[in-house]
Amino acid sequence: MTSQLELTARAAFAQVLTAWRTRRGLSKKQLAASMGYHPSYISHVESLRHHPTLEFAGRAEAVLASGGEIISRYEQCRQAAGEPTPSPVLRNDYEPSPMLPATLVIEEENATLTYAEGWYSCRVERVVRNVGDRPVTCYPVRVDVDRFPDQPGVSRRLYAESPLQLSDLDFEAFVGDDRPEPMDVSVTRSSDAYVKMVLVFGNARARFPLYPGERTRVTYSYRVPASLWGQWFQRDIRFPTRALTMSLRLPAALAAEVSAEILSYAGIKGFSPTEAPGENGTVVYTLRLRELLLTSQIRLRWRFAERAPSAWGDLAA
Repeated sequence: MTSQLELTARAAFAQVLTAWRTRRGLSKKQLAASMGYHPSYISHVESLRHHPTLEFAGRAEAVLASGGEIISRYEQCRQAAGEPTPSPVLRNDYEPSPMLPATLVIEEENATLTYAEGWYSCRVERVVRNVGDRPVTCYPVRVDVDRFPDQPGVSRRLYAESPLQLSDLDFEAFVGDDRPEPMDVSVTRSSDAYVKMVLVFGNARARFPLYPGERTRVTYSYRVPASLWGQWFQRDIRFPTRALTMSLRLPAALAAEVSAEILSYAGIKGFSPTEAPGENGTVVYTLRLRELLLTSQIRLRWRFAERAPSAWGDLAA
């Protein structure tokens, strides 16, 4: 039976959650999407039908950025319910599990695509935080390309003749800020046109799981020939993402026309990226966004005024 003390604490948590959700201009459905929950769960918590969990509070804090107020109210709920202080569940083994990163939040991401001398080079930096109650041992990514999206038969023949292989991508991954450690890479699935993999928080020298409450920087890079890549740079929001910067660096001589759009359950919204001169005769097109909805897709598209390789590319992790 729920005590009056617990109900009071739960009501205080719900009030704070609602206040910050309103302040951030999010509906229950939007907050649920950003946190990875069903919309009904937000309603149940705000109407006091559900007791908040540590993971729920952590994800809400990551999305709403309340300065710790949401976590503080959760602690009051936990104490009022007589629950013990949660302790991390440590793993004795170190088998990477694709399910563990479900507790990750991306606090900041910078993704850059550069075209030069017949190659597209991609570099992604993400500040990630574990808001769950278990250590995270791996992080999933994928490289996905499709040069002829409107001609699937042509694409199948192209990639059957020139399949995308990890060994050809010069793929590298590191974790950490001051002294980044290389990450082991494990391919989980591949086809002629994509490679799915997990980046392991460890290498032959050491293991370094991301424990609950901790944050770190994950950086990876690769390159793809222009004959297999192209004029579409995409980011799929698979984890709650606080801030995203996408940059496209192209030779100024190609006089590119660049546009951007966000696809979500709310529809399609167009943007105009900023444009600035870059190094070595390039132009940098930049798109900056905050508080993205889960399952959204952000795309940069371009076309060249001058004759240039015609291709299609996609960053989907």
